[in-house]
Amino acid sequence: LIEEFGDKFYTFLTFSSPHLGYLYPSNSLFKTGLWLVRKVRASACLDQLSLRDAADPKESFLSRLAQAPGLEHFQNVVLVSSFQDQYAPFESARMEMSRCVETDTAFGDVYRDMVKNLVEKIKPERLLRVDIDFFMPETNLDTMIGRAAHIQFIECQPLQRMFVHSYRWLF
Repeated sequence: LIEEFGDKFYTFLTFSSPHLGYLYPSNSLFKTGLWLVRKVRASACLDQLSLRDAADPKESFLSRLAQAPGLEHFQNVVLVSSFQDQYAPFESARMEMSRCVETDTAFGDVYRDMVKNLVEKIKPERLLRVDIDFFMPETNLDTMIGRAAHIQFIECQPLQRMFVHSYRWLF
């Protein structure tokens, strides 16, 4: 399909998607919850996002997906993220290197390769990273675990309107 339709791909746009998985979440509460859910309930998706779906992390689904062609066909690759969103690690949503890579002997090399494999396919002038800072005046469980910001990407209509208006050249 890529060979047939690749020249018609225009904009690849994601809102706070964990492209590099959940290896380095910055919120310890979220990290603990993720570990607990993986132990209690079998979830192929969470195993894949944790790069634990294969004995060798280099053979994990996300690692293999990062090697596959695709992003280079898009005229624009737009990665929208928020540091407040703890459901999708900031660097993972932006396809950027995490500082944690340097000390991680189990997954550091795989993560580094994934970033390289994804980003090197994209011409620099075609890559746009947009950071969103949500105004959240109250502190509650949702804001503490980063869920509130993640949900804002879906529910915040002013953000959606502003994005379409400000970046109309992407559509």
